[in-house]
Parts: sequence; C-alpha cells; structure tokens
Amino acid sequence: MAGKKLFVIFPGMGYTKDKPLLYYGGKIARNKGYEIIDIDYTHLFTAAKFDAPDVDARIEQSYEMVKDKLATIDFSAYDSVVFAGKSMGTMLSARYAEEYSVKANQLWYTPLEPTFEHGCKSAIAFIGTKDPFSDVARMSETAKAQGIPLHVYEGGNHSLETGDIETDIKTLGDVMKLTEEFLK
Repeated sequence: MAGKKLFVIFPGMGYTKDKPLLYYGGKIARNKGYEIIDIDYTHLFTAAKFDAPDVDARIEQSYEMVKDKLATIDFSAYDSVVFAGKSMGTMLSARYAEEYSVKANQLWYTPLEPTFEHGCKSAIAFIGTKDPFSDVARMSETAKAQGIPLHVYEGGNHSLETGDIETDIKTLGDVMKLTEEFLK
C-alpha cells in the first residue's frame, strides 16, 4: 500500500467541486496520483444564505453527511491524506480531522474564521481582502500565530475574484501553483 494518496473535497455552501478552486485543485491532485473523494452536501444550501435562520442546522446536517461518507475510510492505509475545503467546507474538514484524529494536510480556500479553532498543524490558506465573510486582518494574525501560511489576494471576494478577468486568472494560477507545491 506504499504510495497511496487520498484527496477529500469539502465544498462550500454554493461552491461545488466543479467550480474553479476545487475543480483545478482536484485535477492537480488526480494528476499526482491521489484517489479523490467528493463529499456533496451542497443540495442543502440551494437557496440558503449564511444568515438564514436554519443555516446552523444545515451545517450540522452537512457534517453528518461528512461522517457518513468517511466512516469506512481507513486513513492509516494512506501515505498522504489531504482535505481540500472551500468556505464552510474548511470548517467541516478541520473539525473532522480534529474529532477523528486524522492526520490530513489541509488546503483551505477562503476559510471561515472558526476553521482555525480546530488545531490543524499542516495547512495552507487563501483569502481575498474583499471577502465579506472574514476579518482578513484578524485571520492573518490567527494564521501567523498557528504557523499556517495565509495567502491574501488584493480585492478578492469570497471566491478570490475581483471582477477583472485577467486578475482573476492570475490569482487562480497562483493559487493552483501553491496548491501543487503543497501536494508535493
């Protein structure tokens, strides 16, 4: 079983595995020989917003789906495990790794602040300065204190996009280059 690698995708509320950050991150992992597991709970959020009254219940439902999907996985059978999350998915991946003592390296695309509460030791994170769901200054301090590289993109929103296609493509290219280096 030497050389087995696993890449688990934790999408965001409305950010599926088919959107750029997770799509290309997964493609890089696949090209590097990772087995891919996609967890899909995005149907729970088709019309939900972060401030919806039942969002906490939907997040808990999502976490139950994560636990069910990963219940039969023997993480010790893998030489490398990577959890790749987007937004809410970063909270779920970090929580799962902590609660089940999974030694997973973590890719956090636009993490939410509670993600950092789970004591992850090996992660890399990406955030935009115009992300309406994060206090970037506070998150930068937290990431630095925990030794987690946090790459900040000027003008980037919660999808790391600015509205300028050239800037957005450069950002995506940079994030994927760093993702590829992280997967080495």
